[in-house]
Amino acid sequence: MFAIAITLLVLEINIDPEDFDHLWRAVGEEWPSYLAYVTSFLIVGGVWLAHHRLFSHLRYIDSTLMRINILLLMVAAFLPFPTGLLAEAFDASREAERTAVVVYGLTAGVIEALLGVAWRYASANPSLHHGDAPPPRGALRRHGFPAFVYGVAIISGVLLFPYLAAVLYLLVAARAALTPGGVGRLTLGN
Repeated sequence: MFAIAITLLVLEINIDPEDFDHLWRAVGEEWPSYLAYVTSFLIVGGVWLAHHRLFSHLRYIDSTLMRINILLLMVAAFLPFPTGLLAEAFDASREAERTAVVVYGLTAGVIEALLGVAWRYASANPSLHHGDAPPPRGALRRHGFPAFVYGVAIISGVLLFPYLAAVLYLLVAARAALTPGGVGRLTLGN
């Protein structure tokens, strides 16, 4: 499912055939689409890595964890919509930019929250773990960082500068997807 969501993200990038006479300019003017694509790709990639890490530490999956996972997958599959919204809003109005920043940030925040719920639930149920995997150390503290930055991004995007929110979203996503060991993500065991 994560691979499908990532694939759908690229469909939001397009060039109007009428702009083919000045194709280099048209390609350059799509920068908001590239920014939104890379950010969403890294968000989904980071969640995919954390999801894999969580489930690789589990021996069993119960119905509660499956339901949490279904919600996580639903919101991750929804991400292409706010991605397109964010990319298109930067060419529209200030109000559209602010609205898109909020919709995108809330969607990314819900993804983070659901991932956190899954980790907390799994860590609170040792019968699901392989062997004697210890509960995550400092999980709540580490998991709060993305949620905090998403909140700051939404507020700064609405009150100050929508582009700042987009950059903050990108930084959170890059940290989650590109740092060794998924720094900023929760871990069970290792």
